[in-house]
Amino acid sequence: MKRTLILIPVFIAFAATFSLVAQDVASTKSAFEPKPVLNASEILRPEYRKGFNFTVRDQVPTNAGWNYFTIDSDYGVFEASGNMMLMRRVSEIAAIGAMRSMSENKEFMNAVEKSAKVPLNAAQSVLNDPVNTISSVPKGIFGFLSQTGQSVSDTLGGRKTPDAEGNAVENISGFSKVKRDLAIRLGVDPYSSNETFQKELTKAAWPIFLGNITVQAGMSCVAGPAGKALSAFNMTGEMENSLRELNPTQLRMKNLASLAAMGISKEDSNAFLDNLKILPSSQTVIVNSLMQLGNIPGRNDFIHEVSGSDSELMSFSYQYTAEMMAKLSSTSPLTAITHTVHLTVCQNKDGTLLIPIEWDYAEWSPSLEAFVPAVKELKMPTPATGNSLVITGVVSPTTARELAARNMTVVVKALPGPLK
Repeated sequence: MKRTLILIPVFIAFAATFSLVAQDVASTKSAFEPKPVLNASEILRPEYRKGFNFTVRDQVPTNAGWNYFTIDSDYGVFEASGNMMLMRRVSEIAAIGAMRSMSENKEFMNAVEKSAKVPLNAAQSVLNDPVNTISSVPKGIFGFLSQTGQSVSDTLGGRKTPDAEGNAVENISGFSKVKRDLAIRLGVDPYSSNETFQKELTKAAWPIFLGNITVQAGMSCVAGPAGKALSAFNMTGEMENSLRELNPTQLRMKNLASLAAMGISKEDSNAFLDNLKILPSSQTVIVNSLMQLGNIPGRNDFIHEVSGSDSELMSFSYQYTAEMMAKLSSTSPLTAITHTVHLTVCQNKDGTLLIPIEWDYAEWSPSLEAFVPAVKELKMPTPATGNSLVITGVVSPTTARELAARNMTVVVKALPGPLK
């Protein structure tokens, strides 16, 4: 893993900007904590620690706010940067196992046999000339469709059909819908960039599509929807339906219309939707989360910040921030959002300053000590009545004590996660 290239949680960049603040508070400095190595057996819920076809290695190094997990599975070794990514990987592994068990389904295997006899018109068109075949499709979805084409190529073993019939884009669109439906039923993001999962998804979806059976019938042998119990893919019914029913082009148009309705500039909307590092599913979650906030200042700035994501991990962090803001606003409506050095800060109707961050484990450090007074100096539309750090993970006892001494509250496990 090239850890030097991944996103460092934004509080570190923010704190570095205020290094002089750290010097000013040196007289109150307490003993800082080293970065710990945690134990998976102690911090994780059992279902995320070990399953039928995977085991998380017990040693969990921490760095820059993330826990780093290594997962041994029947399908290879996977790494997960952060608690939230661990949830994604475990649900994908469970889904792979579920899809492989579909071979026990008689109706599914009949569809496999039937699919071998169907002319491969759509797939062959994409494989022969992928760029021209989907030239009318926005570039943001090319990666997903090209994955489909490549996986079909792997499955078919290079078989060619000269008598291509029908519309290639329409057929591939139908195939993609089967893939989306199957992934969602398994509790996994259909746009996941996990190549191992996507390859298995294509293998399972192809016979269902060509054999003309329902996804539900193909999954009838899968015990309990395997991925659902472990899903990191927490969707409302409306969002789930959108991701299942709308092809990438339609999903983009829906999100674009929602952004326009929120007053987001066309320039920022296009930059956000065209960024290949932001999965269409993440874009949908972010847009829907911002809509839940109502007409408050700062939503355009948030989209502008997210559009600059230079990695998938960075875009996921912004997604979790958006989800946390929506959750916070459901209990005490937010009134404004602002940014400083990529840090998202919001304020609720009671005047409390809220800082939602994807953060797995917060030990007491010089960066965190500098972070606290710097946050309190931020200028918001109305004077802050309090300060609250809202994180997806947990803090050390020392951190909890030191933050309380500085009049900053902490909300931990702000989103569903794998921790006990």
